[in-house]
Amino acid sequence: MRPWPGWTIDDRDAETLLDWLRVQLEAPAPVVARIEALLETLGAVAVSLEDARDQALLEPGPGELPLWADVVVSGLFPAEPDPRARIEAAADHWREATGFALPEVRMAPLADEDWTAAWRQHATALSFPGVLHLLPCDEHGPVGRAPEDGGARVLLAPGLAFGTGSHPTTRGCLAALAAAPPTGQDVIDFGSGSGILALAALVLGAGRVVAVDHDPQALAATRDNAERNGVADRLVVRDSLAPEDRCSLMLANVLARPLIELAPDLQRRIAPGGRAVLSGILPDQAADVAAAWDRFEFETLIDDGWVCLRGHART
Repeated sequence: MRPWPGWTIDDRDAETLLDWLRVQLEAPAPVVARIEALLETLGAVAVSLEDARDQALLEPGPGELPLWADVVVSGLFPAEPDPRARIEAAADHWREATGFALPEVRMAPLADEDWTAAWRQHATALSFPGVLHLLPCDEHGPVGRAPEDGGARVLLAPGLAFGTGSHPTTRGCLAALAAAPPTGQDVIDFGSGSGILALAALVLGAGRVVAVDHDPQALAATRDNAERNGVADRLVVRDSLAPEDRCSLMLANVLARPLIELAPDLQRRIAPGGRAVLSGILPDQAADVAAAWDRFEFETLIDDGWVCLRGHART
């Protein structure tokens, strides 16, 4: 197990790979949200933040995220498939997109029991009162409890390819689903990760969902979670869109570049008057994404520095 430049590995574990990998980066507060999103999209099942310098945490202003000036960002990854090649490629893309390198990355193997304890410590439920509740769960059952308010529930197990829905890029899409449930509609979840958005759409009444992701781990997680939630009979998973795939609602929580490059193909798959929810977009990218999706009229919502575009096809 030899790290590429920029990686360091605990020497005592250099020859032995256990069940899980903890990936850590120390970063200044302004880039923490982007690093969180990067780790989650690369397969982190949980991301946590810790103080890097024994700093005081001051009371934040309205709407601000309370963070230390320097933060240790930790991501927990399944050891198989080995995530290092994915992170190396992402580091190259990060440098190209931002103009500066990722901070030094540290990796340490974890035993299964250590990972389970860490995952339960950081797993949190996400609720849209009266409509939708996402509950992390493991072999002991749900972590946390959903209110008894009639809302639909989604159970999400560790081993996910894309977290538990708490990151703002995912949260914005979930909020859009909760605000306008896709009852009886055909839905495409493009870049589905562990299938969080696909599952939410199904428990909210979607007729059929096609979940698309190029990562086999993501597709396996989607299938497992669909079985866990009793909605597998209305779900199709694919590693790419099929020619016949059409929908009334397109969910695409990816990045700005693929949203722009794939806009012609994705738009034509949406029925007249249909909806699109696009996320994974930074504020300075939103105008370019909206311009590429020229058949749609969008409203722009910002959550913790990330943009979610929600719109309808022009008639």
